[in-house]
Amino acid sequence: MSKALAFVTGIAVIIVVLWLLFTPDTDPQTDTPPLTGAESGSVGSDTAPASGQQQAPGVQDSNLPESVSHWPDPEATSALPARPDNPARNARPVISLWEAGNHPDKTEVDGFPATRLQANPEALAGLHVGQQVALPVPELNRTVTARLTTTHNQLNNIEVFRGPVTDGHAKDNVVVTRGETSTYVVLSTRDGVYSAVIDNHSGDAVLTSETDVQDKLAGHEDAIPVPGIDQTPPGSPSG
Repeated sequence: MSKALAFVTGIAVIIVVLWLLFTPDTDPQTDTPPLTGAESGSVGSDTAPASGQQQAPGVQDSNLPESVSHWPDPEATSALPARPDNPARNARPVISLWEAGNHPDKTEVDGFPATRLQANPEALAGLHVGQQVALPVPELNRTVTARLTTTHNQLNNIEVFRGPVTDGHAKDNVVVTRGETSTYVVLSTRDGVYSAVIDNHSGDAVLTSETDVQDKLAGHEDAIPVPGIDQTPPGSPSG
């Protein structure tokens, strides 16, 4: 009997061990039934945006996968307002170096005809590269404009500005030489060359035409007459 009882007991132990090994775990804390369609739709309803509301562009969505970019949509963001066009800011002011008036006075400089002008000392003191200058020329009955594009300094604090004439010939230009007491302006155009001498303090100026100067020099006789000398040719009898 003892052998039969021991045999039955061993068989029972083996069955219990096999049953424990092959029976699935039914722990109620870890075994959660799958969610149905209705239940899965209600998950996260507390944090989802309400109906009719859109998420602001650029706000990161925690439910999106990491591979999705969170940068703002360029089409959704509003474009910057266009910069208003300000003619006063965009326009480059033109500074008149002198005024001629309707009937400027005539004068002479070293015997050559000239025209009296009234210059603007503040405009002369503020000259700089990029400045546009206006030069009224009574003889041409118009105002010539030019832009100063280069500058360099000479001895004794003398500044020289150069620039082309606006809408002029390729060789039309202006040269402004500004010293401490006087400023010299040479305007070269296809219609003639004009020179102005300006007092920096009073603004008094005179304008001369190189054509008038050359015409007067061409008609001036500056030769010194030499009296003739009577010479007797060699070999001729002396009287």
